[in-house]
Amino acid sequence: MSGTAGGRPFPVKLVFFVALLLIMLGYTQMAFDLEWTTKAGRIGPGFFPRIIGVLGTLLTLLAVYQAWKDPEDEAEGFEEEDQGEADLGRHPMVLLGVVLASIVFLVTFNTLGAIVSGAIFCFLVLAYLNRGKWVANVILAVAVPLAMYLLFQTALNAGLPSGILPRF
Repeated sequence: MSGTAGGRPFPVKLVFFVALLLIMLGYTQMAFDLEWTTKAGRIGPGFFPRIIGVLGTLLTLLAVYQAWKDPEDEAEGFEEEDQGEADLGRHPMVLLGVVLASIVFLVTFNTLGAIVSGAIFCFLVLAYLNRGKWVANVILAVAVPLAMYLLFQTALNAGLPSGILPRF
């Protein structure tokens, strides 16, 4: 909770967001030290960290500005009786199902390839979460991995495993 310093609330949010901004600036600096592309012309190890670092820094700057602009918002907290009970997870079986489907995806990714293992993953998750809509599930289970493969393999030249599909 926020303390007071001389009648004014202590800016806990502001201190937190400034510390987070320093961390994000350090992360972004390290990301820009990594190579953007490899010698083969593929995206390098610095491609996504640069995007994450810049976006994270911008969002944290916005949060610092808002915390600095409205420090009174911190004084308005929830009273203990206003808070509800903690939700410790209402869907443990859904979580377990997605974790198991993720394990299947990881095990089959290199051998079956990105498209086939992605389709299996999508189909398993959608069959569990979107029961009864088989046509939509099959279309999504094929279209999403194919689109992701085309994005990463063709547009970004990331080099995903083709697996059992000969033309990919």
